[in-house]
Amino acid sequence: MFKRTILAAGFAAFSISAAVGQTWNVDKWTPPYDFSNPPQDAVYPALEKASKKWKLCVIFPHLKDPYWVATNHGVVAHAQKIGVALDLYEAGGYPNLEKQKQQLMDCANGDYDAILLGTVSFDQMTPTVVEAAKKKPVFATVNAIMPDGISGMAAVDWHDMGRAAGRYFSEKYPAGSTSVKVAWLPGPESAGWVKFTDKGFREVVKDSSIELVTVKFGDTGKEIQQKLVEDVLDEHPDVEYIAGNAVAIEVAMSVLRQRDLKDKVKLVADYFTPAIYRGIRRGLISSAPTDSAALQGMISVDQAVRFLEGSVEADHVGPAIFNVNKDNAKSFALEESLAPSDFTPTFKVD
Repeated sequence: MFKRTILAAGFAAFSISAAVGQTWNVDKWTPPYDFSNPPQDAVYPALEKASKKWKLCVIFPHLKDPYWVATNHGVVAHAQKIGVALDLYEAGGYPNLEKQKQQLMDCANGDYDAILLGTVSFDQMTPTVVEAAKKKPVFATVNAIMPDGISGMAAVDWHDMGRAAGRYFSEKYPAGSTSVKVAWLPGPESAGWVKFTDKGFREVVKDSSIELVTVKFGDTGKEIQQKLVEDVLDEHPDVEYIAGNAVAIEVAMSVLRQRDLKDKVKLVADYFTPAIYRGIRRGLISSAPTDSAALQGMISVDQAVRFLEGSVEADHVGPAIFNVNKDNAKSFALEESLAPSDFTPTFKVD
């Protein structure tokens, strides 16, 4: 297994509204679409202006959580900046495979120059992607997908998200130091991103002194995660950390407050949301990695337009992952990770 150093927040600190000459620090995979090899650090130069008003079709799994709303913000912000049009469609959730297949073919047959696809499935969309790609180039956005038919990908390795969360413990509690008891709540066991995150987390915490007292999987609905948090506290009254998915950590803040345990049990999230950010700022959450969801949307738009204009920079890149904590919470480009508080889901850019 390889290990990578998670970058300091300042390394990725470039503003969405930056002036001409904007660049993004990214991870670049060679060969593309293959996370089995470690990526290289790279600098990606953002387009300043499109050569014409290209029209993009954007398809997302849903817009039901802040993560995809942030990606929506990034897509819209960069499309407006470089002067391209887009229509955005959402499938309504990950179970809606057939709906997304139909949306993809509608875009392939529609008046669009390229398609950005946030897939609901790593492999079950592949035959439809291959068919659609015969008519329009298809670019994977955020969610990894089989490479067949794909012309580019803007995505990170979720193993690295787990590694980043785990690195908080390996650095603070290195092997040989006093043991600390940790409960791990990664999310729904069947979800691909959870499998990747869980594997990355466990890989890194092997080099720490933590004791995983329990691992509890479950859907990321608030009620289910709250029950898991409560079970952890009931079953392991000596637990010192709860780590896991953002929903679990969000509800844990309330549960710990209700039980008067917020000074006893610490929290670490494995991805980034507005509530997690507020918790970090208030000192209620120790750390959370961000994969800069809004920036992923920007990169995907940029990739598609560069492809159409024959100026491809890289086939597969993603923002450099870094941990956010109280020390750097005010010094990184928040707008690359979260949508502004007044942003609402936007489905069209003319």
